[in-house]
Amino acid sequence: MMEYEKDWFMRQVKAAVFNPFKKVSEVQVMPMILVTDEGTGEKYSVPIQSYLSELILALQVNQAENILFSETNQMTDAQLMDLGNWFYDLVENLSDEELESANFSRTEIAQGRADLGE
Repeated sequence: MMEYEKDWFMRQVKAAVFNPFKKVSEVQVMPMILVTDEGTGEKYSVPIQSYLSELILALQVNQAENILFSETNQMTDAQLMDLGNWFYDLVENLSDEELESANFSRTEIAQGRADLGE
């Protein structure tokens, strides 16, 4: 692993969904998800990618994966593949200790990637 890849922030930047080779006409907007603020009870919409990222940072990977697959009806197949690959790339960059703390395994990452292809 290169030195900069050991840095958590740099791994997150590398895992971001951005394809500089995608034509401008192919740019897709990620769907929004309705979330409830636990403090105020207020509901608001956020990009699903941002919400999943927050959950992964909090090591709530199982919850994030459940949300990813429960929101598939709001996405095109291409969006699901892009978001799913981004998600599993991000989770794959977690250390073994972080995965253990999140109660998630590398086997579940492989299974999730396989489920994306179905």
